[in-house]
Amino acid sequence: MKTERPHAMWVTLTLVAAGIATEAIADDLLIREVTVISAHETAAQGPSDVLIRDGRIARIGDDLEAGGATVIEGGGRFLTPGLMDAHHHVSFAPGLGALGYGVSRELPELSALYIRQQPRSLLYHGVTQIVDPSPLDSWPAFESTELRPDLFRCGEIPNPGGYPMNQMPWERIEDAFAYRLDDESPESVVRRIAADGGICVKLYIEDGFGDSTSWPLLDDETVGRIRKTAHELDLLLYAHANAIDMHRVALRNRVDVIGHGLWNWQWPDDPENPPVTETLDRLRSSRTGFVPTHRVMAGIAGELRSSTLENPAFVDVVPTKLLDWYRSDQTRPFTEELIADFPPGMGRDEIAGILESGHRRAQRSTAYLAEKDYPLLLGSDCPGSLTIANQPGLCTLQEMRSMAEAGVSLPQILAAATINNAERFGLADDYGTVEVGKIANLLLLSADPLEDVEAWNRIDTIILHGRAHDRASFSARRDD
Repeated sequence: MKTERPHAMWVTLTLVAAGIATEAIADDLLIREVTVISAHETAAQGPSDVLIRDGRIARIGDDLEAGGATVIEGGGRFLTPGLMDAHHHVSFAPGLGALGYGVSRELPELSALYIRQQPRSLLYHGVTQIVDPSPLDSWPAFESTELRPDLFRCGEIPNPGGYPMNQMPWERIEDAFAYRLDDESPESVVRRIAADGGICVKLYIEDGFGDSTSWPLLDDETVGRIRKTAHELDLLLYAHANAIDMHRVALRNRVDVIGHGLWNWQWPDDPENPPVTETLDRLRSSRTGFVPTHRVMAGIAGELRSSTLENPAFVDVVPTKLLDWYRSDQTRPFTEELIADFPPGMGRDEIAGILESGHRRAQRSTAYLAEKDYPLLLGSDCPGSLTIANQPGLCTLQEMRSMAEAGVSLPQILAAATINNAERFGLADDYGTVEVGKIANLLLLSADPLEDVEAWNRIDTIILHGRAHDRASFSARRDD
């Protein structure tokens, strides 16, 4: 029987590199005359004063007394909840893969730099809470950093003989997956996930990439036993699925959240008329959570675009030495893996264009649900693969931009990133809105996010558990 534990030598390295967390009670903080943007209200509120005490919002009103509180003048600025990314992987590094395995293990210095910067990159882009559906075994290193988003974890159950273990040719691969059905009942595995602090159970409904369908899946009876035990323990059932037939399997098995958008439209019965809207209507009628994860296909395509490394935003989220490594030839294996799936001689830009068609389909599926005013959930699936294009924090912003480009309204994006995620994952008592009693994970913006999606990239201050931090303090540049 496996237990969820890190490899001792690897975590020793990462704790030294990242620093040990310390707990402290935040001083009182008063934000004066700020416009409050919160999805539980139909319009912006204020200007108001917001008093934060002991890491939570204590009062919202006019002309509040500062007492001994630190004061931030919020005039002309906008206060929002911190963002929640409901699909981020803390144990994977762009270009390096799973931390402590394969390429990452061969390059411990670069991995340590990434581990140190990852939580800061998330905070730099306003991500103050994350759900990691597949945390593997190096998540304690993330939790040991002094300043980081609040982490909530699923326990993932891989398909015996199938995905995702069949895609991960690592040494000690079994050690990376703590919750396997090899020699344990579904009920016992789910109980261990709950005992280990998980808030959800992750399943993989994936029988092959593209038009492949040969990988084994869990049968309906096993999924039913997992679902029953999970719900008895107040855990969500979170399913990986991105193709029409896999979405239908997920919906048939009454999962709570589908952790990918619908971008694989292959349908052999009628290739010209795949039942996309019919499948999405089934999702709507069942009230299943939908995480679009546009960045999966966009990021894979970005691996082949030379312009990816020219993105000026990289310098704030990627350590310089790691960025230099990206610019070397060291990332060619994943690039070559992508190219190998296409005809010889086909150019990288042409291949990237084909891959981007999946991104466009994901946008169309998302737009259909948005038009029906279906409550979407924000999740980037960063990094999601070996692609260097999906960097923590930045890809959450890119996900929001892609949603806006697809036609999702700015209020819908705000709700997806805050209240919808908090409510769906059972965290609404503490997160998701600017209300008295909530944990003070907040953002102070210099622009209105209900006017322009780019306001989410105009963060002045990140407030984490009641402590205010200048955005620049989280930039990777500060270590140069």
